[in-house]
Amino acid sequence: MEFLLKVFVCCSFLLFRVFTHAELDEQQVNLSCDYFKLAGSSGVPAMHAAVLPPDGKVIFLDKVEDYSELQLPNNRYAYSSLYDPSTHELTPLPVTTNPFCCGGTFLPDGRLVTLGGNGPLLWLDPTVEDGFDAIRYIESHGGEYEWKEPGHKLASKRWYASAQTMADGRIFVAAGSLNGLSPTNFSNNNPTYEMLDVSGISQGDNIPMKILVENQPY
Repeated sequence: MEFLLKVFVCCSFLLFRVFTHAELDEQQVNLSCDYFKLAGSSGVPAMHAAVLPPDGKVIFLDKVEDYSELQLPNNRYAYSSLYDPSTHELTPLPVTTNPFCCGGTFLPDGRLVTLGGNGPLLWLDPTVEDGFDAIRYIESHGGEYEWKEPGHKLASKRWYASAQTMADGRIFVAAGSLNGLSPTNFSNNNPTYEMLDVSGISQGDNIPMKILVENQPY
C-alpha cells in the first residue's frame, strides 16, 4: 500500500500523520490543514530521515546523544531507528561511527549511503568511533535492515558534506569541515570535492573547487 506522509519536526522528535490513498480519495482529506495527528515516534532525535525503497520504511539517523527513547541490546542508546508506517513498528539500529551532520544520497542499487560525520564522543559512548571520513550503507537482507560500515573511507574528513547521485550513478561529495571548528579559520575547511563509484567507494582524490575556496564551504 502506498502512503503519503506529512512530516513535522518538533523538539527533535518526528511526528507523523500517515494518509492512505483510500483516505485521500474517499474522505477528501484536507492537506492544507494546520493540525497533525500523532501516529508514531522516531524513537531517536530525527536529525536525518529517508524513505527506503522498495517498501517505504523510514530510516532515522542521529548523532551520539546522552539519551534517546530506544536502547540497543548492549544497553547503549540507539542513534538510528527504522519505522514501518504500515504497522508503526519501530526498530533500533546500531551504528559504529558518529554520523552527526553527515551527507547522504542513494546508490543506483537503491541503498542509502551516508558520508562523513563528526568525531567520537567516547565519554558518552565508547562503542561509536570517529565518523569524520566514514561511509555507511543501509542494507536489507530478507526484510531486515542494518547499517553496514565495512571500513571504506572518504578521501578526506567532511563534516556537513553535500552529496549528490550523478546521472552515471557515481556520487559527487563536496565541501564540509575538517574538524567541526569555526569556518572563519580557513585551515578548518575542506574546499574540495571527491567522487565515489557506483558502489559507494571513494576514488581517493580531493579536487579543489574555486567556489568553495572563495566561500565558506559548509
